[in-house]
Amino acid sequence: MATRMSKEELAAYQPRPGVRCEKAAAEFLARRKKEMESEPEESRTDLNAYEAGLYRVFWEQMFGKDGGSYEDITMIPPMAFTDRGCKFADLQSTIQIFSIKVKETTGGLKWPLDVYGMVAVRDVVDHNLNVIFHRERDNCQIITTEDPYLALTGPTRAVVVSVHPIYFDVDLKVKGDTKSEDKDLSFLAACYSSNGPWGSCLFDRAWTSKLSTLKFTFGHLVHSVEATVSVKLIGGTWPHGYRGVFTAETSGIPGKAMLLLDSYDGKLPMDVDGRVKLSRRVVCVEYVQPLDELGRANLRVSVEAVYIKGKDNDENVKGKKDNVKFGVDFLPKKRGRSRQMIEILSCEMEVNVVWSLMSTFKSSYKKAIASHLESLSLI
Repeated sequence: MATRMSKEELAAYQPRPGVRCEKAAAEFLARRKKEMESEPEESRTDLNAYEAGLYRVFWEQMFGKDGGSYEDITMIPPMAFTDRGCKFADLQSTIQIFSIKVKETTGGLKWPLDVYGMVAVRDVVDHNLNVIFHRERDNCQIITTEDPYLALTGPTRAVVVSVHPIYFDVDLKVKGDTKSEDKDLSFLAACYSSNGPWGSCLFDRAWTSKLSTLKFTFGHLVHSVEATVSVKLIGGTWPHGYRGVFTAETSGIPGKAMLLLDSYDGKLPMDVDGRVKLSRRVVCVEYVQPLDELGRANLRVSVEAVYIKGKDNDENVKGKKDNVKFGVDFLPKKRGRSRQMIEILSCEMEVNVVWSLMSTFKSSYKKAIASHLESLSLI
């Protein structure tokens, strides 16, 4: 027959709650100390760089099993659904990347910095690299304290954000006198996730890794379409002694322009057909029609001629205004094309915008990828 324990015996048999908690905490700390001792030092000294390495392992386990490589660049082109429909193509939430700034440096780096490497973004569509900055070691960008921004050249297609996060994939280096003296500037796999804002909004996010802190300025645009911009010189010549600045601004994020091209030295890069070689041409635009509540068109493409003082003493440019800027407005479309004309000083330009919806499924882009690969084979 079971014997009931007295209160005194029960109290002596069971440790006090405080003792149990202290013992559990001590055991946990001992286990954690042992785990930390077995982890690489980088996990304690540079967590973001350590997590970037872990992300690569995760990516290869999740997405590399189908034969893809972590270094694969997205083959999905822009304008995928301009001329063909798709039941999965629709308005999407997208990311508009405005700038990447080298905000701070450590480790005794001396400015200016000769920076090379890659910055790309990965989204749910194919999880591959959508390149927004890329420089080889023999073609570094010189970053100064006066102009600490990377010269962006992408994305090559719209960046789609959904319930799945996007990742900013960064591997930047500072060039030394020899390759062995190069230093790691930044190594990141920075995540941005969203539960879905009600309206378009602007973000500033800073991540520290290796010898720098990078500041990303980007917009989250809801219910948006993809717009691919091109500009062609159809009459006259670009004004001598002026540099060209081409920008795009959407009313979803007013007052924040996306730089498409800055010619700096005044020579406008063009192909033999007069088409301006924009550094960036893919813009995302919130789809609101016919006009938003402020009465403005949803996309404005602007061309600015900025007089380069002291460049020369050409009589043809004396007396001209320092800055001359003109812009044209476009109402967004789900598909199709739009065209506007700009006259600026001594030239006339044609601005074309190609509109397209987007899909979150890679399989939806099969025809577009096939056409893109065929066009590459003809080059």
